[in-house]
Amino acid sequence: MNSELIISMLVAMIAGAWLFIAGMYIYKRYDENRYKKRLAIEKLLREIEVRNTLNQKIIEILNRPIIGDDEAIVNPQSDVKVPFYDYNFLKNYTSMYNLYIPAYFLSTFFKNLSQHLAVFEDEQDLKNGGYIFKEARPIFENFSVQITEDIEAKKKELEKAKNIYPSMLKRQHYNI
Repeated sequence: MNSELIISMLVAMIAGAWLFIAGMYIYKRYDENRYKKRLAIEKLLREIEVRNTLNQKIIEILNRPIIGDDEAIVNPQSDVKVPFYDYNFLKNYTSMYNLYIPAYFLSTFFKNLSQHLAVFEDEQDLKNGGYIFKEARPIFENFSVQITEDIEAKKKELEKAKNIYPSMLKRQHYNI
């Protein structure tokens, strides 16, 4: 073997190794970016789902009819009666999914809500079956509107993210 052949084989091996390393680097970056975008899309879907569930519960509370005994205490046009289980659901659900709902969003709502709490004796609260918030219907309605607007904003963000890898979304069977 002559030296020119050995040198050309070494150069070819080095070039092949360099191309292999460059190809692996490019594939790794592509795969990592695809994974990050998939996580971002899943997070957006989870945020929309959590906000939608919260909004459904708020609407359910607002649409709950006033029973005959409560008509003396609760004015259906301005007051809201929240049963204990619904209030606990709101508190627990928002604390459990606080990663998907902004903290200022919830703290403002509960702070405004606490200023309208009607204070009764414990026996009266148990008899009422829940908390009564005087003139708090606009707070619930505005919160529901804010959640709906936020859901629409998240859907627009999702639409932008969805256009990046539409085949990936179809493969994972997201119904968007």
